[in-house]
Amino acid sequence: MRTISREAEIVTEIKRSRFIGRSFLQSTPDEALALIIKLRQAERDATHHCWAYRLGREGEQARYSDDGEPRGTAGPPILEVLKKNDVTNVVLVVTRYYGGIKLGTGGLARAYGDAAKRVLEESRLKDLRLTADIEAAVPYPLLGALENYLAGEGGEITGKTFGEFVRVRLRLPADREADFEEYYARLTAGKSSLTVLGRDYR
Repeated sequence: MRTISREAEIVTEIKRSRFIGRSFLQSTPDEALALIIKLRQAERDATHHCWAYRLGREGEQARYSDDGEPRGTAGPPILEVLKKNDVTNVVLVVTRYYGGIKLGTGGLARAYGDAAKRVLEESRLKDLRLTADIEAAVPYPLLGALENYLAGEGGEITGKTFGEFVRVRLRLPADREADFEEYYARLTAGKSSLTVLGRDYR
């Protein structure tokens, strides 16, 4: 899963028209649309606020708007940038302040696509990996062995609670989860317990 590391903004000018590209991290359609409405209200004097988003783990929720520009000249080029980079949970908005010179349909498509591309580059893409959060009860003498195992598997301990056992909260790549469960069963001879608290992309 790929998304952006940070929200960003770029400005470019083409034949006196000013294009402002902005990127936003969002995870639901309602949040995305609320953000776009807020932006329109904040910049009412702009000529157009054209946008596109891809949401969901596979970018399966996608939508765009030309916002009054000739059909297909703004929203689709912006969405294409998101698709080409396989980015999700991102909203791109390109605001245009018209400068009095028409760009033509081809010129508009290039201008909106270029603004989207530039702001996405400025946002710094990052790949997220599906991880599992687990809580495991570990006898004190076995804690060191567990820590060493996790270090070799790309996992980390995120918390410890001390009682009769050490209750360890840990995070590791989800594709290593089954191997960890087997290791843990051998380590504790089946006498302790673990709970999967959840899975998410990070």
